[in-house]
Amino acid sequence: MADLAHRDHESPIASLRNWSFGIGTLLVLLGAACFARPLAPSLTVNFFIGGLLVAAGVLRIVSAFGTYTWKGFWLALLCGVLSVVSGTAMLALPGVGIEALVVFLGLLILFEAAAKLAAAFSVPRDFPWGWLLVDGLITAVLGGILFTATPEKAPLYLGVIIAAHLITSGVMLLGTGFWLNRAASVRG
Repeated sequence: MADLAHRDHESPIASLRNWSFGIGTLLVLLGAACFARPLAPSLTVNFFIGGLLVAAGVLRIVSAFGTYTWKGFWLALLCGVLSVVSGTAMLALPGVGIEALVVFLGLLILFEAAAKLAAAFSVPRDFPWGWLLVDGLITAVLGGILFTATPEKAPLYLGVIIAAHLITSGVMLLGTGFWLNRAASVRG
């Protein structure tokens, strides 16, 4: 019973530290698993997004028929059909889907890198900003590699980049956990 009372009064710093350690460790382990089989994450991401596109398209078509008197009916129907066709193409032709994902994820990761690099220079002075800076630089390189990948190398690059991205993000969270641990001991 005393243990439950102690958990209810856990400080926000200790809670955030524990989450940082837990999620950081999980990301590093997932990244290592992705390095072991780099094509698996590429196919997983492709099939997941393809399935979501098909499901979203079907729901959009159903909702369009539910509002057939609305003047945007044909546009809603067209969007639903395009979503189903796109998702089906990703499921039927995973190589093409992965190539499209590589370009999109390359851009997304480049934007994430810019955010991390900006954050590295705006965090508190005693925060381990170097980890965030290194994570941002590595993320920028990974995004650039993905964005410029050739179609033949896209599936392999995607898997390796996902692995490296997971590991660097996990290490950054572990660094945050250690910083929070130190901050909690200074306060406590």
